[in-house]
This record gives sequence, structure tokens and C-alpha cells, in this order.
Amino acid sequence: MIRPEMAQRFIDQITEYTEYNINIMDGSGVIIASRDKNRIGSYHEAADRIIRGKEDIISIDDDKMFPGVLPGINMAIMEDGKKEGVVGVTGDPAHIREVAMVTRLAIEAMLKYEKQQERILLRRERKENFIYMLTRVEDADPAELRQLAERLNYDESILRVPILCRILDDTPAEEMFRLIRTNDGHSRQDMSVITDEKHVLVFRTLQEAKGSKYSRFRENILAYLDRTLRELRSRHGTKPAAVFYIGTPQRAFTQYIHAYRHCTWLEANAGISGNSAAEAVFFYDHTEEYFYSVLPKEELHRVFYQYRLQLQAEDREQFLETAGALIRNNFNLTGAAKEMYIHKNTMMYRYNKLKDLLDIDPVRSSSDRNFLVLLYYSMK
Repeated sequence: MIRPEMAQRFIDQITEYTEYNINIMDGSGVIIASRDKNRIGSYHEAADRIIRGKEDIISIDDDKMFPGVLPGINMAIMEDGKKEGVVGVTGDPAHIREVAMVTRLAIEAMLKYEKQQERILLRRERKENFIYMLTRVEDADPAELRQLAERLNYDESILRVPILCRILDDTPAEEMFRLIRTNDGHSRQDMSVITDEKHVLVFRTLQEAKGSKYSRFRENILAYLDRTLRELRSRHGTKPAAVFYIGTPQRAFTQYIHAYRHCTWLEANAGISGNSAAEAVFFYDHTEEYFYSVLPKEELHRVFYQYRLQLQAEDREQFLETAGALIRNNFNLTGAAKEMYIHKNTMMYRYNKLKDLLDIDPVRSSSDRNFLVLLYYSMK
């Protein structure tokens, strides 16, 4: 089907370069676009004959052959082997045949392009709807998910991991999307979508070659992101441009929502480390914080109620800063001191104060370490 607005747009463009009158007729022989706007909506008998008959071209030498039809050449507009309409060029058939042929070819090329764009848009809309259901709809119907996946040719048996890109600068989301999709190894089974102006989401396929180790998961993801990371560094130097949050691998579509939420949890709780232009942050590096964060707060508050009271208001901030640095540095005092930009002796003073206040020694005792971590998360 030829859309009238597309046909008229074509005629308006082409008539800037020619004086010939051009008409475009639809599948019922009605003029839907013309240089002569007064003819739009008129019935064109020659076009109707071409559409309904075996002829693809009809030349009209005089206006008596078809009442109301001027001399010229009328040709079928073909799309996928079917007659979609007719283009007519008014004039002496002996002189305008080449013009008519070129005009028909141009319309067919435009029609093909329009159809391709419609298919691309339809697929994009379906994909966005599919990924929305995967990541935002609680208890989505598995049958509906599989039906949408089948239309998009996505295989559920493939293991995928979500990668959520958070754009930190003014790079347009479309540009970041293009940059990610041009990664080496990006395949048709990778699901990618722009979720908003600051986020791009990819469900990246994980190769499972026979005999391969699951421990190569991190290596595979970093290899996939390598080109994007290098490109961002070349553009922005040491200034952070984006951060990539890598969730948990899943196979069943119904589990994708949880994998995506692991990414959003990372974004909310695990910041950028280092000075690189882009950073890849893996959920499995933060599982301890995650599980502590999902513990019932009310229960934590009950368990540590008296300890929370014991930590006076003036000690609270220092406790959180010191305990947090210790936890993030695996209870290494030197590492914690460097993170807080304080002298090691100052760190030792703070640690001894914490030991005396709570009667624990988390550096040497694993049980005291667990106690401090839980107390820390109960107060955050």
C-alpha cells in the first residue's frame, strides 16, 4: 500500500527538477498524489486497468483513448512482485519513456525504503515492549513473553546477563547505544534498548562452548565492553563518561526482572571506583552488601537497638565512616586509612576506640567482623 503523504512528498521533491506532470495512483486506480492538486481523488481508468489486468505499462497517445486521461505513460509500481499502484507521467510517450522509467524506479526505491523503515520501527516497538515486560512487569505471563520473543527471534535457551550503562556526561543515549552495538561480538541474540536519556540496557549473550568454564564470565563481559571502554577513554581521557553495571546471568525470561534489579541495585549502591573513563561494576563483587541490604530493617533495628543507643549522635558519623572503610577494605587498617585520607596512627586510634566501645576485635575475629557488618548496615 502506498501512503498518500509519502507519494505527495515524492512528487513535491521530484517536480523541483522537472516540468512534467506526475500522478501517482493507488491500488483502486484513484489519484492519491499529483503535481496538479485538483486531480487528487479523481479516478484514473488507465491505472485501474493496469492494476486489474496483465499489462504493466500503458501508453496513451491522445486523450480520446481514456476520457479524462491526458496523453502520457502509465507504469505499474511494483513491490515484492506485486502491483502496489501506478505512476503516470504526462506528455508525448515517444519523448518521456525514459523519464517515466526513472520515475517509477525512484518511487519503487522510496517505497522499499519506507517499508524497511516501518519494519524497523515495528521491531523496535516490539523489542521495547518485550524488554519492558522482562524488566518491569511483576509475574509476567511466561507464554506471552515467549510469544513476543518468538516474533523477535530471541532464543530463551541462551544464557544472558544484563549490562546497564549509566551515562555520566552529555553523550546522547542514541550515540552510546550505537557505540555499544558496534562492539566486537555483538550478535542478533543480544537484546539492547535505550531505557531513557541516561541509560542503555543490554542483555548480553554468554558463550557456553563445550568444556568452557563459568569462571570466564567476567573475562567475556570485559572483552565485549573493551571497544566501548577504549573509545570512551579516547574521547574523555580520565573524566568518567559512563559506568556499566553487570547483573546476574539468567536463562528463563521470567528471571530477567531479578537480574535487571541487581543492576539497578548496583547503580544505587555501588559507585564508580578509580579514575578510568568508564568502569565495569559486577554484582558478584557486591553480594555481601546486597544481602545485608535486603535483610529486614526492622529486625536489624531490634537486634541492635541498645548498641544504636550506645553510639551517641557525635559518634555515629565517625562510626559509619570508620566501619564502612574497614568493611570495604576487608578490615585492612592501612587500606581503610588511605580511603579516609587519614594517618595510620589516627586509624589505629579510631579502631581501638571502636573496640573499647563495642568490646569487639573484628580484625582478628570473624564473628566480631560479622557483628560489625550487621551493626553497620542496621545504622545506614
